Amino acid sequence: MPERKSLPLEQFPRKFQLAVKRFKEPRRGRRRYSKASIRNTIVSFGQYLAVVQKAGLPLELSHDGLSAFIDDLDARKLRNSTRLTYLSGVQAIATEVKYSKAERRLILEDCEIYRAAMMREVPTKVRKMAARPITLRDVAKAGLKWRQKASQADTMNKRRTYFQRSAVLALLSMVPLRISDVTGLIVDEQIQRRETGWFLNLTSGKSDYRHNGSLHHSLTPYLDDLLLYGDSGSVHLRYAGRIGTPLFGTEMNRHLSSRTLAYNFKVATGHAPHIVRTLVHDAMAKHGAYGAELARILCGQTSIQIAKSYEVHAQRFRAERAQEILRNIQAKTLPKSPQRQ
Repeated sequence: MPERKSLPLEQFPRKFQLAVKRFKEPRRGRRRYSKASIRNTIVSFGQYLAVVQKAGLPLELSHDGLSAFIDDLDARKLRNSTRLTYLSGVQAIATEVKYSKAERRLILEDCEIYRAAMMREVPTKVRKMAARPITLRDVAKAGLKWRQKASQADTMNKRRTYFQRSAVLALLSMVPLRISDVTGLIVDEQIQRRETGWFLNLTSGKSDYRHNGSLHHSLTPYLDDLLLYGDSGSVHLRYAGRIGTPLFGTEMNRHLSSRTLAYNFKVATGHAPHIVRTLVHDAMAKHGAYGAELARILCGQTSIQIAKSYEVHAQRFRAERAQEILRNIQAKTLPKSPQRQ
């Protein structure tokens, strides 16, 4: 039987189960955690319990248990950001059950060690973007390219795949949703076709952020393709027949997997779809704090810290913008140097 890396929630001791329940159902005035944050905390603490169980220790928070868990994290081939995530999940539970403050300080110290090591590492996405530069314009151009290929495809399967590929590229170039949210879009529920175009009404499964508004008119033909797939006829009649089905679906109107849509994006761009959130943050950086806030809203991110982690070239773009402003000021205020004869 394979060794389990994380105990499931139902095997947690009762006091830890109750702590998780309080995360899910916080009292008035307490911080509300997203579903994804709670899920990550459960996995992280489940890993801690699996380690202490393997070490023959009680399923409790203890100095020995924490030492064993940190040794286990250090021994595994993990990024420091992953180690930090797991240990932060244990810290969240420790705080909730009012574990000893002195021991919690030790957890925080190790968190800081992992955070400092993480800051010295070159993030994977930075290396990938250096190896294969990309912009939001490139993503949009790829959407146009695959739409043209879909129109020329010689089989229905290819046509369907290419139209879905072009639509996800176009959509993410304008609305940087998480791929799991894209696969969950249901016709006439989270996404609606109106007389003037498409309307999005979606609550993110990770951050609980609500996207609510009309989509840009340039997306209309790409999303209409997901109803017509190259056939002629009325979009609105096709729409009526698709109500209640996934926008990105199989021929039997079942959900495409997130992996399938992510693969479509990667085939076209060489990058995973989450790269669009980095591209949005970088593109908006030249607009200063206002641009950073707009990028956070566009990406549906409730945390400023998380939003900052998506920036790659933003600092350079801000510096270039600052230098441009400074040059303009200098040009207006400094006397011109005399020309040499």
